[in-house]
Amino acid sequence: MKYLILFCMVVNGVSCGLLSESNGTAADDINALTLVDLGKETRKPLLTLIGLALKNLHPCEVWSPWTRCEANARGYYGTRTRTRQCVDKRSSESNTFKNETDIGLCEGKCPFGSNITAHGFCFKLHLNTMNHDSAETFCENQGSYLINIDSAEKLEDVKNMLNGLSVHIHVDGRRATSSSPWVYKYGSQHPVINWASGQPNNNSNELLLVFFPPDNTWYDALGNGNRPFVCEVI
Repeated sequence: MKYLILFCMVVNGVSCGLLSESNGTAADDINALTLVDLGKETRKPLLTLIGLALKNLHPCEVWSPWTRCEANARGYYGTRTRTRQCVDKRSSESNTFKNETDIGLCEGKCPFGSNITAHGFCFKLHLNTMNHDSAETFCENQGSYLINIDSAEKLEDVKNMLNGLSVHIHVDGRRATSSSPWVYKYGSQHPVINWASGQPNNNSNELLLVFFPPDNTWYDALGNGNRPFVCEVI
């Protein structure tokens, strides 16, 4: 317990007494290496010791997000990776890092009959027509989502998949009134939208988004129209 009290007293002393010596370092940027460097610069060995102790307790950064699974279809297995930086204890320099890579086993999540795209998305085109709400529910019951085209890469892959299809399709996106913002159940709230000429025309009952593949344009539309749709497996 006395070591914890000493530690708290020293840290409080640093935050109060050494603030002017930290060159304005923001609190969120302070880590073990900051304390080590500050201790050396201010010739305060105890501060350096605390920094080294913290570095030994937490020598690595948080893992990065996992990459996409290399397995393309459900029932198949592949690998995925994540990385982090760790303090290199073999180096005499306090700010020397080494990269670590973790490789994990994963199961493919793209169902048979769906398309793995060039950019790694998993799409399923359904030509059986439904209204917007039914299409949305159908996708969710299949463990997927009505597609939200929220990146240039996804738009490119959708265009390639729908090449030759000349009907409007349901995509994610709805609003409460004709003057309300568009909202999306999955993905970014800022999709890649190229409105057709005169669109959206903001009729009071046209509160849903549809996509027209031949010229890659969007329309606001009625919700009761039966159209094909695309589900995306996340």
